[in-house]
Amino acid sequence: MAFIPYKQIVDYFQTACTEHKYIQSFAHGTLDYLDASSQNVVYPYVFLRPVASPGYDQTTKYRQLLFELYALDVPKLSNESPVDVMSRMETVIYDLGSYFDWGPPSDQAINDYSFDIQSLTPVNEAFNDRAYGWVANTQITTLGLFNYCNYPS
Repeated sequence: MAFIPYKQIVDYFQTACTEHKYIQSFAHGTLDYLDASSQNVVYPYVFLRPVASPGYDQTTKYRQLLFELYALDVPKLSNESPVDVMSRMETVIYDLGSYFDWGPPSDQAINDYSFDIQSLTPVNEAFNDRAYGWVANTQITTLGLFNYCNYPS
C-alpha cells in the first residue's frame, strides 16, 4: 500500500463511475453541488462528498478519509416503484466498493486502497426531481508515508 493523494482518490472514483455501464454522471464537492437542479445532472448520478479525516495514525501508519457516497436515480416511468430504483442504486454502491477492492485486472492501484462501507441510509424524493437511492458512509484507508525520506528538501 502506498500513500495516495486526495485528488487521486477522487479521480479513482471518477474512473470507477465512468467505467460503470449504469452510472451516467459523477460529481464531487459540498452539499450545495448535490442538487441536480443547480448542476444539470444526468441520472443515475453518483456524488462524492468529503466528510472528515481521522488523520494519520502513527501506530498503524495508515491515513483514513471519510466520505458520503450518494447514489441517486429517478424513476424512468411514472409508475416505476421507488423500491426498484433504490434496489439498483444500492447495487451501484456495492459495485463501486468492488471496483476499489478488486479493480480491473490491469490496475495496480487496487493494492493501494482499502474501501469500507460503514452504513447506508435511504434517500427518498430528494430535491424536486423525485430522486431515490442511498447515501453510504464510506472510509478510504491508504498508507501514510510520513517520514524524513519523503521530506521535500
